Amino acid sequence: AVFCGYEAEALLTANSPAGRAESRVDEAGRGALAGPLVVAAVILPTNFQSPFIQDSKILTPQQRNLTYQIIKKNALEYKVIFKSPREIEEKNPLQATKEAMAEALGSLHNIPNLALVDGKEKITVPGIRTRSIIGGDRKSINIAAASIIAKVTRDQIMKKLHQKFPHYDWFNNKGYPNQTHLAALFRYGVCDLHRKNYEPIKSLLNPQISPEEIVKKYKL
Repeated sequence: AVFCGYEAEALLTANSPAGRAESRVDEAGRGALAGPLVVAAVILPTNFQSPFIQDSKILTPQQRNLTYQIIKKNALEYKVIFKSPREIEEKNPLQATKEAMAEALGSLHNIPNLALVDGKEKITVPGIRTRSIIGGDRKSINIAAASIIAKVTRDQIMKKLHQKFPHYDWFNNKGYPNQTHLAALFRYGVCDLHRKNYEPIKSLLNPQISPEEIVKKYKL
């Protein structure tokens, strides 16, 4: 991944009206099999700089935790929105993500003149101009900050949930579909925090699909 920092930020916001804050939005957990979807909107001070704030996916957990504290200390404002597994099932992952992003932006006290959103989907919020950027967490320090807030917040939640459901190893996999989580799903079944319209959970709950088929498909 390439972190483009402030040169990219200047290009992205060059045409923004002066005098109002600019916000960035990102999510964590959309691809997980269990737990909530977490979306964060962050407003950093104008021209704020930190060499530590980068795409959350390329930082170690220790680096993310350090940077999380830096962002919380220096941000003008940030908001975090959660979507439960049931909401994700009912709305579908994309719609739940878009709704959470709109809610995060709409709940800011400092109404931004521009909101940069990670991804390609258009986010509509009354009174706020938005711009979607593919790979935004590698191009915008503010989107990177939002990704860190969302990621660390969600990781903390999944570590706490691990205490209640230790057999799924959420402390390490955070609800994502690694082999340990998949094997535990097959052995212990599905709990209320799993997303029942995600595979292989959907297949596990389908009586017409044999366990042998699932074991073979996912190499369990």
